[in-house]
Amino acid sequence: MFMGLTIFAIFAGTVSAFMIDRMRVEGRVVEWDELNEHIVICGWTPKTEIIIREYRSAQATRHTPIVVVAEFETDADVVHIKEMGKVYFVEDDFTKVSALERAGIERATTCIILSDLRGGRSEQDADARTILAALTAEKVNPAVYTCAELLNRSYSSHLELGKVNDFVVSDEYGAYMIAQAAMHQGLVGVLGELLTYENGNEFHRTPIPTAWIGEQFDHKLSELKTTKNAILVAVHTADGQAHVNPQSYVFQDGDEVVAICEGPLGFE
Repeated sequence: MFMGLTIFAIFAGTVSAFMIDRMRVEGRVVEWDELNEHIVICGWTPKTEIIIREYRSAQATRHTPIVVVAEFETDADVVHIKEMGKVYFVEDDFTKVSALERAGIERATTCIILSDLRGGRSEQDADARTILAALTAEKVNPAVYTCAELLNRSYSSHLELGKVNDFVVSDEYGAYMIAQAAMHQGLVGVLGELLTYENGNEFHRTPIPTAWIGEQFDHKLSELKTTKNAILVAVHTADGQAHVNPQSYVFQDGDEVVAICEGPLGFE
C-alpha cells in the first residue's frame, strides 16, 4: 500500500499547475501568489493551535505568515486563530498537489504535516496521508524544510527514502517524557520551560561565527555563559550530524550550535 502511495506522490509532485486563488480573511483579500518564506501546516488537530502559538511566541517568527491546509469541521475551529494575525486557511485535502500549491508550498520555508485522525481514519490511514503529503511537498519544493508527525515508526523509512527532513513519532516522545518525569522529580517543569517559547529559556539554533572555527567547544561553553548567559548544548555539523555535549570538539566551517537561552544568540 505504502509503496503505491510513494510512487503516486512522486509522480503527482511533477504536476505543476499553480493555481492563483483569493480568499477573504478578516475583511482582507489574500493574494496567495504573493506569500513568500512562509510556514505551511497540514492538518487540523489540537497540536495545530499549539504550534501556531509557538511560532507567534518566538521572536524570529512572530510575524511570519502561516497557512493551514485542512478540512475544517466548523468555522468555530479557526475563529480565535485568525486573531493572531497573518494566519490563513486553505480548506482542502492536504494530500492534493493543488491544495499545497494554493498554499504556496513552492515558496514556503517550512512545511509541518500532522497526523489527522478525524473522520474516523485509522492510524494507518493517517500515516499514509502524512507520507503522501510530505513526499509531495518535497517533490514540489525540494528546498522546503519538511517535518512530519507519524503514529507508527515502522513507516518512517518511506519518509527517509523521500528525503523528508525530519519526523516525530509523537506517542514515543510522550512516553519518554512520562518515564523521565517519573524517574526525576521536578524535571517536567524544566522541560516545560525549554520546550516552549512563551516564557523563560528555550533552545535556539544558530550558525557559529567565523571566529569560532578551530576553537574548542569546552572553551566556548564558559565564554558564552559569561557573555550571553547562554548554555551550549550541542553542535550540528554541515553533514547533518548532531553532537550533544561533545568532549574536546573543535568547531569547523558550517557548524551550527544549539544553546539554552532567553532569546536568539545574535552573533555578529
